[in-house]
Amino acid sequence: MTNNHSGSSSRRQQQQAPFDSVPPTQYLGGQQPQADDDPYSDGAYYDYDRPDSFDVSYYTRDGEYPDVYAAGGSGGGGNAPNMLSPDGPAPPVPMMGELPPRKRRSGRHRDSDMDSVSEGAYSIRSSLVRTPASHASNDIDIFGAYRANSGTAVGADDGRYASYAPSTESLIHMIEAKKKYRPTGSVTSFSRSASWVSNGNGAFIDFQHTDAFAGADVPYPSWSDPNQIPLSKEEIEDIFRDLAAKLGFQQDNMRNMYDAMMTMLDSRASRMSPTMALLMLHADYIGGDHANYRRWYFSAQLDHDTPPVREQIDPKQQQGLLDEESGEGQKDTPAAFVEKWRAQMNAMSQYERARQIALWMLLWGEAGNLRYTPELLCFMFKLAEDYIRSPPAQQRVEPAPEGEYLCNVVCPLYNFLRDESYEVVNGKYLKRERDHAATIGYDDVNELFWSPEGLRRIRLGGKERLMDVAPAERWARLKDVNWCASFAKTYKERRTMWHFMTNFSRIWVMHVTVYWYYIIYVANFLYDPFFEMHDVQSTIGKTKGQLPDLPNQSAKRYTLMAAGGALAPFLCLLGTVAEMFFVPANRHTQRALWLRILLFVVILAADVAPTFWVWPHGDDPNYDWSTVDYAAVYQAKVPRRLDHPKAGAVSAWSAARAIAVVQFIYSVLFTAVLTVVPSASLFKPRKKNRNGRGLINRTFAGNFPPLKIAARSISLSLWGAIFLCKFIESYFFLALSFKDPFRWLYQFRLPSSQCTERFIGSHLCSNQNYITLAFMLLLDMVLFFLDTYLWYVVWNTIFSVGRSFYLGVSIWTPWRNVFSRLPKRIYAKILATADMEVKYKPKVLCSQIWNAIVISMYREHLLSVDHVQKLLYQQVSSDEDGKRTLKPPAFFVAQDDAAFNQEFYPSHSEAERRVSFFAQSLSSVLPEPVPVENMPTFTVFTPHYSEKILMSLREIIRESDQYTRVTVLEYLKALHADEWDNFVKDTKILAEENSTNFGQASAYGQAFAQDADKAEAKMKTDDLPFYTIGFKSAAPEFTLRTRIWASLRSQTLYRTISGFMNYAKAIKLLYRVENPEMVHLFGGNGSERLEQELERMARRKFKFVVTMQRFLKFNRDEREASDFLLRTYPDLQIAYLEEVPAAGEGELPRIYSCLIDGHSEVGADGRRKPYYRIQLPGNPILGDGKSDNQNHAIIFTRGEYLQLIDANQDNYLEECIKIRNILGEFEEYNPPTVSPYSPAAEPQPSPVAIVGAREFIFSENIGILGDVAAGKEATFGTLTQRIMAEIGARLHYGHPDFVNFVYMTTRGGISKAQKGLHLNEDIYAGMNSFTRGGRIKHTEYFQCGKGRDLGFCSTLNFITKIGTGMGEQMLSREYYWLGTQLPLDRFLTFYYAHPGFHINNIMIMSSVQLFMICIMFIAGMNSTVTVCEGDVDMHNPNYAQYLSPDGCFLIKPLGDWINRTTLAILLVLLIAFLPLFLQMLTEQGFTRAISRLGKQFLSLSPLYEVEVTQVYFNSLMTNMAYGGARYIGTGRGFATSRLSFSTLFSRFSDSSIYFGIRLMTLLTFFSAAYWRWPVLYFWISIAALLITPFLYNPHQFVLTDFILDYRDWLRWLGAGNSSSNTNSWISHCRLTRIRITGYKRKRLGERTPTTGFISRAHTANIVFTEILLPVVMAGIMLVSYAFLHSVANAEAAGKRGGQADSTLIRVLVVSVAPIAVNFATTIVFFFVSLVLGPCCALCMPQFGKVVAGVVHTISVVTYIAMFFLLWILEDWAFAPTAMGIVCQVFVQRALFAVLQHLLLTREFGEDETNVAWWTGRWYGKGMGCWALTLTMREWLCKVIECSVFAADVLTGHLILFFLFLFTLVPWIDRWHSAMLFWLRPSRQIRPPIYSLKQRKQRRRTAILFGALFVVMYVVFLAIIVVPQVLKPHIPLPSALTKYINGRF
Repeated sequence: MTNNHSGSSSRRQQQQAPFDSVPPTQYLGGQQPQADDDPYSDGAYYDYDRPDSFDVSYYTRDGEYPDVYAAGGSGGGGNAPNMLSPDGPAPPVPMMGELPPRKRRSGRHRDSDMDSVSEGAYSIRSSLVRTPASHASNDIDIFGAYRANSGTAVGADDGRYASYAPSTESLIHMIEAKKKYRPTGSVTSFSRSASWVSNGNGAFIDFQHTDAFAGADVPYPSWSDPNQIPLSKEEIEDIFRDLAAKLGFQQDNMRNMYDAMMTMLDSRASRMSPTMALLMLHADYIGGDHANYRRWYFSAQLDHDTPPVREQIDPKQQQGLLDEESGEGQKDTPAAFVEKWRAQMNAMSQYERARQIALWMLLWGEAGNLRYTPELLCFMFKLAEDYIRSPPAQQRVEPAPEGEYLCNVVCPLYNFLRDESYEVVNGKYLKRERDHAATIGYDDVNELFWSPEGLRRIRLGGKERLMDVAPAERWARLKDVNWCASFAKTYKERRTMWHFMTNFSRIWVMHVTVYWYYIIYVANFLYDPFFEMHDVQSTIGKTKGQLPDLPNQSAKRYTLMAAGGALAPFLCLLGTVAEMFFVPANRHTQRALWLRILLFVVILAADVAPTFWVWPHGDDPNYDWSTVDYAAVYQAKVPRRLDHPKAGAVSAWSAARAIAVVQFIYSVLFTAVLTVVPSASLFKPRKKNRNGRGLINRTFAGNFPPLKIAARSISLSLWGAIFLCKFIESYFFLALSFKDPFRWLYQFRLPSSQCTERFIGSHLCSNQNYITLAFMLLLDMVLFFLDTYLWYVVWNTIFSVGRSFYLGVSIWTPWRNVFSRLPKRIYAKILATADMEVKYKPKVLCSQIWNAIVISMYREHLLSVDHVQKLLYQQVSSDEDGKRTLKPPAFFVAQDDAAFNQEFYPSHSEAERRVSFFAQSLSSVLPEPVPVENMPTFTVFTPHYSEKILMSLREIIRESDQYTRVTVLEYLKALHADEWDNFVKDTKILAEENSTNFGQASAYGQAFAQDADKAEAKMKTDDLPFYTIGFKSAAPEFTLRTRIWASLRSQTLYRTISGFMNYAKAIKLLYRVENPEMVHLFGGNGSERLEQELERMARRKFKFVVTMQRFLKFNRDEREASDFLLRTYPDLQIAYLEEVPAAGEGELPRIYSCLIDGHSEVGADGRRKPYYRIQLPGNPILGDGKSDNQNHAIIFTRGEYLQLIDANQDNYLEECIKIRNILGEFEEYNPPTVSPYSPAAEPQPSPVAIVGAREFIFSENIGILGDVAAGKEATFGTLTQRIMAEIGARLHYGHPDFVNFVYMTTRGGISKAQKGLHLNEDIYAGMNSFTRGGRIKHTEYFQCGKGRDLGFCSTLNFITKIGTGMGEQMLSREYYWLGTQLPLDRFLTFYYAHPGFHINNIMIMSSVQLFMICIMFIAGMNSTVTVCEGDVDMHNPNYAQYLSPDGCFLIKPLGDWINRTTLAILLVLLIAFLPLFLQMLTEQGFTRAISRLGKQFLSLSPLYEVEVTQVYFNSLMTNMAYGGARYIGTGRGFATSRLSFSTLFSRFSDSSIYFGIRLMTLLTFFSAAYWRWPVLYFWISIAALLITPFLYNPHQFVLTDFILDYRDWLRWLGAGNSSSNTNSWISHCRLTRIRITGYKRKRLGERTPTTGFISRAHTANIVFTEILLPVVMAGIMLVSYAFLHSVANAEAAGKRGGQADSTLIRVLVVSVAPIAVNFATTIVFFFVSLVLGPCCALCMPQFGKVVAGVVHTISVVTYIAMFFLLWILEDWAFAPTAMGIVCQVFVQRALFAVLQHLLLTREFGEDETNVAWWTGRWYGKGMGCWALTLTMREWLCKVIECSVFAADVLTGHLILFFLFLFTLVPWIDRWHSAMLFWLRPSRQIRPPIYSLKQRKQRRRTAILFGALFVVMYVVFLAIIVVPQVLKPHIPLPSALTKYINGRF
């Protein structure tokens, strides 16, 4: 592919690239019918919750492509073998004689560097001489570029509206008419300096000589001078031909890679000499210090090419043998290898270098999914290189069959990878039910090639190994490799939370150990019974103010603290034990781990052992201890000092003190060591050899880029400040403040005689204080962890804000004068002025840039004509006669002068934001730009799946569904009112011009010809269609303008493409402005030759590739939209997949990667013919889609850099003109002057792999949810990344990052693609680059637009995707490498910026649960034991004297602790708003920061944050337990539709509603038993978990819709029981159960389920998360309930003579009784349906629904009856009744978990068994012999379902009852809509319009179900209120009471 695709067909024929004359590959065979058993047919790779990538066969193209090596009319003659043919490879025939290669040049171009360089052996110099040009003209045409384009065809216009843009001539005419002048042309001359290492004619043009342009339109102009280039294009072409003939590459791959290589060389040769360009490209790909191939070659020790005999040698002797092979006096060290390697590279000829680059690119270009395995490609390159150099290859005459490489090398490896993840079931590929730990993925395959040991594992068959074969023969033997026997797991991604312990052990060590030190130091009452007497205020046993002589207990204090230091080695020991289950179980890894375990055990024993001796000898022997009462709350007497203590005891005590101090120092020392030193570096000697054995290969997994001294200082300062504040604050707020509740609970004793339970006695109740204390300590420690994250957020924000001042991006730097200095900064920082001759004033050059920016905003309708007039540079008459001068706009001065009161753009508009950021960004430091002709070529790369391309007219002017109250156009008009007005005005002008052109009278002319009033009325009437829908005429050019206007304000692909095509406009603008003599030479602005030259430069430097995965499966609208894109932007390139059906039975279809653009030839079938059509080894979509979609198309990108863009982004012209600056961040503008292979070459810093940029979330003004999502993205993408990039912790987040093409593609690509594991595919590329030594930078001066989710469900879907993706990241080897190798400060930054955020969310929600348990126990103690009277303060050391009555329980310290803990949790949740506030404060000012934060709080965003935290928690924990991470299509449309209650309930029931209702029951009990005002916060937070999904539902509180919603919910509850219905409660219930049970796989193969594929979770995860935790929680609740009645039981037992009640039996009966009733009713009605169902179904189609409704109703009534029974048994006491309900909920949850997980088998794909159960029709369901066993299984399911149904009905009604209160508030819908959409009441969304019939029907339904709802509401209130008020005495049978209370 060449660079002239966008020209006409005649131009393309005249300007052929070398391969344009070479016919493409001949693809034999036409379309064949698809086989029925074809595994790639419909359903191939079926993922049961999203459309398959290949569910419809792709079309194929008829006709033949002639083959360069084919016979019969083809270009070469002879019969070419073609392995891509359906007939298989043809017999080899002679080829080379028929088509001899072009003659290669001889001489210095074939020799080594020593003959090709100048001025010395290793230096390369090429001076750059720019010829000055001059011209006499001084006139300036400031509108030249725009005037020129106004009359051009579609695609040549610069506007985003293509030819339908507002008339630029009209704009110019209006401005010029007002100013009464006509602009003239302009030209600027300049001279170039010699500051760039470049050739003299390839990169620059002598504008004095028109002959210089004779070859300017050649494909690769910088590689055209035969006197400069080391190899001609023809010679490079011959290299590609030769390699394709010898290795069997596809012809289209050869053509594609040739163009890619030549584009790369042309790009580099434009700023350095061609020789240096080839050298540097070879160094980057193959031989440079940072080339991945060189690193791999060194790691695999292929310089020794291990002989077969060495595999038997002991590893200890291997290094010595390597040293012997290295030669005498040389060691096998890196330095020795580098020396020999450089010598080899330096001796290589330029031809050999070009051949190696071409070989790599050909291998890579056809590797398909193997591109994810870079070291595998390195190995293939080595084998191919050895073969090419061998005599057999040199002497080979016949060509290799085309496709030999694909079929023999790539396909076997691809098939292995595919079969690891998929299996064929009934002719279809289905995802294997196999987790990552059992799947050999891309990383496992790649790591085989990291070391010589791995290479020796490659087996050919039997015991023969590939490495035993001679090097020249290995390539041919690759097809015989048994890959299944060669590969093995190199890291097991087991689904367990033990990864937390292994990867982040240092986090646990530094927190748990320090917390132990704090708590033991504070809790001196543990080892000093006289601690109260140390206070001078104490009067216990002494006089106030005196300090008596007290025992010294320091020995016990220090030894107890030191014993806690053993937690550090213990935690590390746990992490190491867990690590053994992740790493390979070979001798080397296990030996290292066992050694580490042994050392940890020794450290642990040495830390703990002294305590066992010190503790018995720690009491001071100088005092009498016989009088101490250890059971007392306090000591009443001062201990007596002994006159003659025992000498031996004193000596032992002194020794114990010394040992304790040493033990404590030892403990602190090892705690520090285990915190600071990474676990992978512990106890590991530093070896200077390159033995690759070990846990981690540091070449590829631990080669982190070093930090500069300044950056390291910032990193250390940041974490020093964080932990300094954290440790100080945590000591006082968490540890010291916990002393009083700790002391009281530790010392309080409830006598065992005062409490009892029939079966467990007093064992639990007498130790209730210790149980409560244990949970409070656990919660306090969790808060200790959370405290660190809080301080991280604070200090990270402070450091980031400080850096913003340093960078100059804060508005609080007024001395920078960003607006008044803007013109000068444009000249100095945007234009490449260093190489220009100073002939024109900066104002002249800047005016063209500024005017272009202003007019671009006008064309986007951001500015009106009046605004444009005020902002443009304009020419005015000067004082000198006949001369004109350029007048700058007053805008630059007015912005910094408060005296100006003039509007230049609408306030708070998009134009203001863009101009402000542009001005602010130029105040920061930007890399110096290079001239346009010197800038690198780059590609914008965008993947597309099903995102909206262009809004259709139907979509924007009609409601999307019945629940939508506004059209998209109306909503956009309300959001962008000023822009709509501008659009309408321009449309009217265009309509006027069109009507005038057709000879029609203007509406305005008619208006003025009539009466003024009538004229005005008529004008308003005529304009109404314009202001309503944007057009008056239905002509396509007008409707399309409206569609485009709406698309440019929505999240569409058109917006993305039109925005990033601004790069081409920016390049043309800069090229024209910086080369004024060129403008004159080509005839001035508007000339065709100038436009051609500008287009040529833009195409040369910029490409845009969109990879459309579904391109051939688009529907009609999508096809029309994509065709419109290609017509509008002909240079846009689209890559897509084409599937050709299988040629014969048993074969697989062939799939091709294809590339087209707007210039592609259109065939007879209307399809464009691709330039390249490269066959793939198979279906490329093996992963989650996006990464594979990028991977198959990345071969079509061009240039040195890629910008990765999503399909919902935007860009702007003022940002695009900074492209040269941001590409300069890669630090490759100044090439070296010395060969990289020279001994004199200086060491190069780590290469820059990724350059990140800011994102502006353009959806932030679309309501509260859009604003919150935008705020989170802005703070993470800007504020956090700013400091992370500085301290070396930024990773890759996909968009809008720029990546180094060569660096990334030689290291696995721009993402990873193992299905599920790499769901968040982008970040893995960042981690991969980071671990391999690539630097990642972040820029503040460049930004792109980005859209985010706007609705509640879509935003939480995105959060779910991120949460589940993080769960997969926790399992990954990258986290293992980073967590176990990074230095402490970089590890902490990585942890808290990535996994720490999600672990923090886990801890937040865990702290809430722990807090609920703690307050439950506290409330129970408050209700059970006697509470002390009065306000007793434990800070008073004499508090014990005021305790009354004796033995009372002091509740005050626990109440104070509740207050403090509530505040702590509140701060942790609210700290999330701090970064956004400070970000807004620094960049937009205090007023806007307060305004935005205030709007968020008024919109109840804290409630939304609670829901978000819970969804993060739930998604992460669910994924860690069950897996199933998958891509979730969030849907980024406008959230204006009202969702039904059933939809929201089913979506959020598992994630938040069930969790919230359980916490609500606990909180209800606490509030009834021990009310505290701070707990009101938890009422609000927990209520948020229940109502937030409905609170953010548009129009939720419209009364009529609310009642209709209630009706739909009742229908949803009963649906799906007579016939299958996916939108039903039973379907939702089954989906929840299926994640545990899984599907029947055989059944799946026979019939595709509609519910979605979910694999069965691992048994261990199920046992822990779904059985053990619910059982433990149920046990905790039972303990609390038993304690609540223990004192009363003891009193009653005393009255009855010792026979106590069993409250446990009581609550268990209440819990199990409903289940027993469900068992009975379900089996009874089963027989009813079995007998009557088949008969009754004939006359009653809803028979199953009726039966199910009856059974479910009985279940609900039973639960209500059990509630009343419990209430009666509790004598109408609400608090214990509430506690009983809590127990019932948790006991049933545990019981159902056990039954469900241990007894239920796999689920059927459909719900046939459910329908059969209720209808009695078990026949005809295809169950066969399973029907008998399924009956028992379904019975158990129905029992569980009945209980779940009752819970859902009661929970749903509770939520509805609460929401109903809001519907009664006047104008609630207006206030609610204002809260959601941030629209003024005047712009509120209108109510829907219904017909008379619809209104009557809605009113009738609302009355009926409204009455039902009110009745249910009244019944609910009566159930709660009446018994509480009346408290009737309802006697129960004594026998029943006796048995229920356990008195059998």
